[in-house]
Amino acid sequence: MTLLKEKSADALQIALRAARENEARWMELSQEISADSDRMEQWASTAKLRRLEIERIETLLAEVENQAQAQRCARAAQEPDYQGETTWPQSLIQTP
Repeated sequence: MTLLKEKSADALQIALRAARENEARWMELSQEISADSDRMEQWASTAKLRRLEIERIETLLAEVENQAQAQRCARAAQEPDYQGETTWPQSLIQTP
């Protein structure tokens, strides 16, 4: 993984952790707000936005990790093994 992608993955991990912490704190507030229907509606909308933020960050992080894994597989596929043949990762070899 390149330095830029490592930094990107690290930043996404930090953002994901913060978003999950925010969501957890927000969920704890639901008991205090449940008596007021207007406030409860606003709370529910905000809770949904917090959940969407987590899902978006998880998707971005998965994309970065998948790209890094694909690059590692591509490099491994091009490395010669001890007999001078190309070594293919087992995950890329399809058996009948």
